[in-house]
Amino acid sequence: MREHFGYVVKEVSDHAHKELMPQEVYEIFKETYLNIKTKVNVVEAHYVQQPNDTITAFVTAEIAGKDRVITYKADGSGRLEAVAKALGNAIEKEFNIVTYQEHALEQGSGSAAVAYVGIACDGKTYWGAGTHKDIIVASIYAMVSAINNMLK
Repeated sequence: MREHFGYVVKEVSDHAHKELMPQEVYEIFKETYLNIKTKVNVVEAHYVQQPNDTITAFVTAEIAGKDRVITYKADGSGRLEAVAKALGNAIEKEFNIVTYQEHALEQGSGSAAVAYVGIACDGKTYWGAGTHKDIIVASIYAMVSAINNMLK
């Protein structure tokens, strides 16, 4: 993500013919990666732990071009993989999560979390970031942001 973001910032800086201030760089990060819900938006997700240690995700999502909110179901080895498979079915495009990182933004149990997700599709990597007080929700937001960047 760092390399990709570096190119994004350089393009903006070159176009503006100036060095960017930290707040401007942060705004570019938010616009490019953070909690993007343009073509795909997850309304809610519920999970069922299966006896074979897999997770079934029921993902309710709005998908551009579909005139209603639909719930998609898929299984995975964890919550994020199950949601990824459900959304892949929803957009009718196969992708893989190739990188995932998370951390708290503050100290304490009530801290917001941030997650970073990279997905691969057709030989390219797409990036997203998500923030929320629930790390699973932040992770889904990050993946949805990556999917929306893929669908641009």
